[in-house]
Amino acid sequence: MATILLLAVLFGSVVAIILMVYLIDRVKRLESLSIQANNNRAPFTGAVADNGFLGLSGNVLWDAMSGTLPEGFEEGDVMALKSRFEFILQNHIESLFKLGKKDGTAGKSIDLPGNPLEISTLRGSVASWIPPQYVAAIYTAGHESVGADDLANTRLHVTLDEAASSLFSRAGLTIKQAFSERLLPALPAAAVPSADTLLEETLPGQNEDPAEPI
Repeated sequence: MATILLLAVLFGSVVAIILMVYLIDRVKRLESLSIQANNNRAPFTGAVADNGFLGLSGNVLWDAMSGTLPEGFEEGDVMALKSRFEFILQNHIESLFKLGKKDGTAGKSIDLPGNPLEISTLRGSVASWIPPQYVAAIYTAGHESVGADDLANTRLHVTLDEAASSLFSRAGLTIKQAFSERLLPALPAAAVPSADTLLEETLPGQNEDPAEPI
């Protein structure tokens, strides 16, 4: 009995070691492939390092997150990175808006920031790239938010939320809170009719003078 248990433990240890070697080799292989993919997608590439995304950066990272797998990668490799990419995408959108607002406040003309944009994380920085039309829409919304009246503010709410929603949707992510709620002034509350107004609308003619008898 003791011999059987010893053999079982020994077998389990060997399997665990083989699995660890396989996983380490797998990670190294993916990082090597990501280096090659990044080098093939100039000019939108950043420094390749252990950035928490298996070395993916720039538009190669965006392509992977939005459904175009780099050569040698599997769906499971990308899905494991989704939660981390949500942080990157959220900060990219907020940074673009704030850069636009900063330039608008300083009285500067619209000057779109670089793409990709470096986003800081606990493991370093990641070169984050999104399609240029969204860069323009989000940055411009921030720029135009300076001194915007209620009508313009309403339009900017729609513009910002539509751009953010499209980006999150393409990346297979869900927005937990509208970006306009965090970055723009609240929309003016619609006027609530009084009880007397509602009564008049419900019972027309109720307050009219009765016709005089003939």
